[in-house]
Amino acid sequence: MGFDDELIAAIEGDYLNTDLFTPAEKAAMKWAEVLTEKTYRGENPDAMPELKKHFDSAQIAEITMVSCFFNFWNRLVDGLQVDIEEDDVMGRFTKSKSIDPKDYVAFMCDCWWNKPGAGTAQNPE
Repeated sequence: MGFDDELIAAIEGDYLNTDLFTPAEKAAMKWAEVLTEKTYRGENPDAMPELKKHFDSAQIAEITMVSCFFNFWNRLVDGLQVDIEEDDVMGRFTKSKSIDPKDYVAFMCDCWWNKPGAGTAQNPE
């Protein structure tokens, strides 16, 4: 797992006009950009309809929540003037940058939303 330099450059550049991403990935990235720039009202009317072509309501809520979380985190760290760690410090976290897909799938399968009765009136988690 991970992104190579070409993929990172595409994300930072004109990601909508590259063949490196699927239409669903492009829609999700566009939605995250729209949320980040707060242009979801009027300036980008096609962003949500495009997202709905590829994702259901629960997936859209999750994509929105993740994007908003990272926007919150960035504003918090910037507002408190927390410095980003130097490369030698970040290198200590290398192991956390890779995930065994089997471990991820097992974790996701064991999440609360997969528990019997999750999300019901009896168990509103």
